Amino acid sequence: MKCTVHYLRSVVLFLVCMTPLWAFPQNITVTGTVLDEAGDPLIGATVQQKGAANGIATDIDGNFKLNVPKNATLVVSYVGYNTQSVAVDGRTNITITLKENAEMLDEVVVVGYGQMKRSDMTGSVVSVNDAAIKKSIPTSIDQVLQGRAAGVQIQANSGTPGASTSIRIRGINSLNATNQPIFVIDGVVIDSATDDESSNPLSAINPSDIVSMDILKDASATAIYGSRASNGVIMITTKRGQAGNATVTYDGYAGWQEMPKKYDMLNLQEYAHHHNYRANDLHLLDPSSAFVNPDALGEGTDWQDELFKKAFMTSHNISVSGGNEKTTYAFSGVQDPCRNWQTHPHHRT
Repeated sequence: MKCTVHYLRSVVLFLVCMTPLWAFPQNITVTGTVLDEAGDPLIGATVQQKGAANGIATDIDGNFKLNVPKNATLVVSYVGYNTQSVAVDGRTNITITLKENAEMLDEVVVVGYGQMKRSDMTGSVVSVNDAAIKKSIPTSIDQVLQGRAAGVQIQANSGTPGASTSIRIRGINSLNATNQPIFVIDGVVIDSATDDESSNPLSAINPSDIVSMDILKDASATAIYGSRASNGVIMITTKRGQAGNATVTYDGYAGWQEMPKKYDMLNLQEYAHHHNYRANDLHLLDPSSAFVNPDALGEGTDWQDELFKKAFMTSHNISVSGGNEKTTYAFSGVQDPCRNWQTHPHHRT
């Protein structure tokens, strides 16, 4: 009996020792390379075993080496590219090609000498895209930037409709020279400064044609545009035509404009009593013959009602774009209540 029990213990111990060899998958060493669509290696791409904390980053040549189970799945990710899952299936050498993520184009900043990823830039950049523009009803580029760009102050020079504005990026930089930044619209430099407070040279650009706006706030912008960029640079990218069938786009709205709240003001009789109190009792003003008998006066004119009326407003924008492999075009028209329709031709290549 003792011999039988000893035999059974030996069998159970043998089975327990042999269990890891067949019940658990064996690990293998997987080496590989992570490339982009052009075949260039991606430095610092993350290669991680799915469902585990086992991972590594690619080296300067895009290579990696990782010890994983032979039936594991590798998850490869990189900034600006689509994350990809790759099954090992017992392979020891794998080449992985990542595709660019079109939805992350806003992470790419247009600069004077090309394009670069935002993470590679050492200067300060603020971006405003077309989605933010569509949330409001701007009539000029100046209004597009108001309240949407940190470190950018915009103040109207006059109350005249369409008047120019003062744009300050990180405050006043000069006491004698202009403090206005320069605008670079599709590579063309436009000076926003004007001596006429009743006109705005930027109001001729339709905000609906803007795709993105990048504000370069550091002095490093002078390396691209010289001393004119010492007050900052506002780079604007407009819509471009693409090869293919002609595309017609319409964008419009209609609405009313009115004061959200009226101020509680004195009427004529109340003002006359107030004026006489300051003149006769406090001796701060000279008495006025017009207010000798305030009780004989009426309520007067409510100038808020006279100045602010409910106004009907409309806007209509039509754009046509298209082209082929050699030539692209983009035209847009905006309805101006004062000057009817204006057309704005865009890029032709």
